[in-house]
Amino acid sequence: MKTKKTYALLLFFSAIMSTVSCVKELDFEQLDDVVLTPVFEADFIYSEFDIEEYIPDGLPPDTEFTLPPEVLRDTVNYDLVGTDFAVDNLDRVELTIEVRNTIERPFLIQFQFLTQNEQPLGQLYSVPVQAGMGAGTQPVISFSDPNPIVLDNATLNQLSSAQKIATEIIVTSLNTDLRGVLNIRSKASYYVNYEL
Repeated sequence: MKTKKTYALLLFFSAIMSTVSCVKELDFEQLDDVVLTPVFEADFIYSEFDIEEYIPDGLPPDTEFTLPPEVLRDTVNYDLVGTDFAVDNLDRVELTIEVRNTIERPFLIQFQFLTQNEQPLGQLYSVPVQAGMGAGTQPVISFSDPNPIVLDNATLNQLSSAQKIATEIIVTSLNTDLRGVLNIRSKASYYVNYEL
């Protein structure tokens, strides 16, 4: 009997609440002021260079040697902006590069965007890498952050036909006694600015 009274009371209050509701007037014109500003992150360049894999066989200890440039170059497919929608609605792209080096030599990492036919587009970008302390030590970290490489809207328009990226590791001299690894990793942060 008590549960019937509770149900009746709840039904009564529900009926009253549904008839006495208030609605705020909505301004649908506010949609014209909406701007979407998401940030998307993608892998950009990743590479690992272990010096021991490239020391020529048969050289005596403490001998200087050089590597052919093609050994230190890599070209991969990378569609920077993809579509006209992306070009029109991207505010900027920020490239953050981190290099961990244990090899006791300074390096220079260079990269450039290319067309499908491997024609260079835009400028050549460089990231200097500090010398490491040797194999088995903590890597010396060089990076573009907090000053990432920023591709503004004008630069993105110039690079809109980029389909590849060419990366090159440049080192002045190598020695058969060197050991260690150069590890490159990076990300591209895409800042979208789209008005509804």
